[in-house]
Amino acid sequence: MEAKIGDKVTEDIIYEILLRLPVKSLLRFMAVCKSWNCMIKSSTFITHHLIQNEDVQLLLHDPEYGMYSLYKDDDNDDGRASSTLREYTNLDNPYDVYDEGLGWPSKFVGTCKGLVCLAAEDIDFTTLLWNPSIRKFVVLPKSGVTLCHEYDDLQASCGFGYDRRANDYKVLRRVSSFRGNKFISCQYEIWSLAKGSWKTLNTAADPEESDIMLRPRRFFVSNPPAFVNGALHWTQARAHTGNVSLLSFDISDEVFGKIAIPPEASAQTINHLAQGHFMVSRYRESLAYYETSRERKGSVGWGCLLHIHMWVMEEYGVAKSWAKLFAICLDLDLGVSRLIGCRKSGEEVVLRIMDDDGEYRSVNPETKQVKKLRIEGQWYYDYEVMDALTESVVLLDQPNLFTIVDESLQGVTRRRGAAV
Repeated sequence: MEAKIGDKVTEDIIYEILLRLPVKSLLRFMAVCKSWNCMIKSSTFITHHLIQNEDVQLLLHDPEYGMYSLYKDDDNDDGRASSTLREYTNLDNPYDVYDEGLGWPSKFVGTCKGLVCLAAEDIDFTTLLWNPSIRKFVVLPKSGVTLCHEYDDLQASCGFGYDRRANDYKVLRRVSSFRGNKFISCQYEIWSLAKGSWKTLNTAADPEESDIMLRPRRFFVSNPPAFVNGALHWTQARAHTGNVSLLSFDISDEVFGKIAIPPEASAQTINHLAQGHFMVSRYRESLAYYETSRERKGSVGWGCLLHIHMWVMEEYGVAKSWAKLFAICLDLDLGVSRLIGCRKSGEEVVLRIMDDDGEYRSVNPETKQVKKLRIEGQWYYDYEVMDALTESVVLLDQPNLFTIVDESLQGVTRRRGAAV
């Protein structure tokens, strides 16, 4: 009896020690013995380690080159006029492993609790969940939606979130059919990591779906949906009126909803922002709405003023709780900007300025201070997405994984993944 109690105490101590280790150490310790391997791969340990871990990095994505990079978000600017993201790691694109370099373009969908969701533009809309920390990914099965390619344009778009109630990761996908510029139909489906299958949703996101002005590849792709308060959020505009609104999809209840944009926003109709940009995003743990508009400097000459506004919904779902986070004006050559993400746990909002040099600016919403943000290695790439990624061992308990072999762990650069 004493031996069994002692074994139990030892096992509990080992469990607590392993919980506090970084992912790279855990991957090595999986080879120590079978019991440690089983412990680390258990769903209970994976969940506890994710809760315990506070190691958050910035995932940056360049869609043109398909490049993904991880940056440490630990810059101490000491009051300087600029900030720098220095330490970084370039990651292997999982599609290069899965399709053996066939080169299908892939798009960033979103990150959530240690996982990254990506979607390819191949004929099957191949989608995958990827954990860069363990260099593993799972490929979602082919769509359950009947794909009819008789139309001129058939596009798919995705959103990614976490079902806290069921402890499950889910992917929402919309498949839209077009003939020329005419919208034909759309179908929604949802995939569950726990179930491993697609389910078709019979409820439309909007009763007047046919009037929605959709640009293929822009519904979920250029501006990934914001996952806030257990729901996905994205913008839409009416084809006839140009009215802009926010749609939502509750990941747990699997129902659609609608949220009004801030009443002060100039994008009440799409025509007001013909020369600007608008999107919904996440700011800390709140829903945020971002827009820009341009103003020429005089009747002739080069340059313009870029007006940037951002609102935060202080009480989720309450339209009256929209509050202006900041409003700034930048004097630029081209006057084109977009929000790419946040850093320092939301203390700074990062913008990409589409001037000739493709600069980045960080905005402190509290002080309204605007700084230049330098990103080491950026002279090779133009990053358009920045999202926080927590280091985790999520997916270790999943079958049919593909592996991107880590040179630092295995001594091999890259190979086709196999089920483990």
